[in-house]
Amino acid sequence: MLGHAGRRQLCVRRIIRYTAVVLTVLLCLALTGCWDRREIEERTSVVAIAIDEVPGRPDRVRISVQIPIPLKIAGSTGTGGSSGGDKPVKVLSSDGSTVLEAIRTLQTRLNQQLFYGHTRVIAIGDAIARRGLNEVLDPFRRNPQIRRLLWPIVVEGEARRLLEANPGLEQIPTVYIMSLVENGVKQGQIPDMNLGNFFIDLSTSHHQPFMLKVSVRKEEIAYEGVALFREDKMIGSLNVQETWIILRLRYNEDGGPIIFPYEGDPSRTVSLSSEFVGRSRRIGYRNGKVEARLHVQLEGALLEKTFKDKLFESGQIARLEKGAADYLTDTTRRLLDKLQKRYRVDVLGIGGQIRAFHPGIWRRVDWQSDFPEADIEVTYSYKLRNTGMELD
Repeated sequence: MLGHAGRRQLCVRRIIRYTAVVLTVLLCLALTGCWDRREIEERTSVVAIAIDEVPGRPDRVRISVQIPIPLKIAGSTGTGGSSGGDKPVKVLSSDGSTVLEAIRTLQTRLNQQLFYGHTRVIAIGDAIARRGLNEVLDPFRRNPQIRRLLWPIVVEGEARRLLEANPGLEQIPTVYIMSLVENGVKQGQIPDMNLGNFFIDLSTSHHQPFMLKVSVRKEEIAYEGVALFREDKMIGSLNVQETWIILRLRYNEDGGPIIFPYEGDPSRTVSLSSEFVGRSRRIGYRNGKVEARLHVQLEGALLEKTFKDKLFESGQIARLEKGAADYLTDTTRRLLDKLQKRYRVDVLGIGGQIRAFHPGIWRRVDWQSDFPEADIEVTYSYKLRNTGMELD
């Protein structure tokens, strides 16, 4: 017969044994996490997607994908690079009543599973952008393979042309597009509007979303500014200069030259660099409308002038500074008129500032309907730090 101490030790040993068995079973279950793995060699990577409207068939959508061919890329093993004019990428298209139907039809023409983890660009034709993007972007919002950091881009005309264009500076055209956008973002000339940011803007009420916009002419790809949206439908666009102003007002970005006619004379042009120094903001509510007063401080150096006036005198430098400030103020006034009266969309982020810092005013307004009537004024000041070398 076991004493009390013996029975206690036996019970402890049984508990330890059962615990070890349970832990072993749980660890074995964890080892099955890769049951559905697929080797990278068994996948077909998609680096870019294009979405277009099918001509004459508004009820159908056309999906195009750009697929790199490893054996035709220089530096890869095998053939040692592209030869004989063979393209290192393949562009395939398929139609469907929905995006997923078009993708499934496309999959039947390939010997490997399509993989979207390397997708960096979603190109959208302007026709389908004007029709609305909620339905066509819905499967990409739900697909865990789609990165939120990829670039959604509106293309003038057919989006497939962006996938087929080959500027010749990169083997894979999508790499060229990525470099174009990323360098523009670093230089403060292109907004950092990735897919995740677009989805966020699409779901907010204090400002409207926008997308980057490009044009394709033969083999040349050019950045054209941004496409404006009301809800999910494209309603217009802003050019590069107007987008430059948005970068200063909404994102406080540096970079990009200020080019303006000196003293209003188009034959006497001045180019100045720009660095963001600061911004003051005053927002109130009077007579049933929002009042916003924004002031932006910039500074920089003289880059170029097309006239012979000497700039060593303080009066000349003051006139240059005032000319730059007046030019930016007038340009921004025209932009505000376009945003408030023509498009009726706030892409400057003023609604976001009201919502964040003036909740009392925000509760009194319906910003989407009140923005066009808001009293908004933006002014600038510019400080010239360096005129460079002048000839005697």
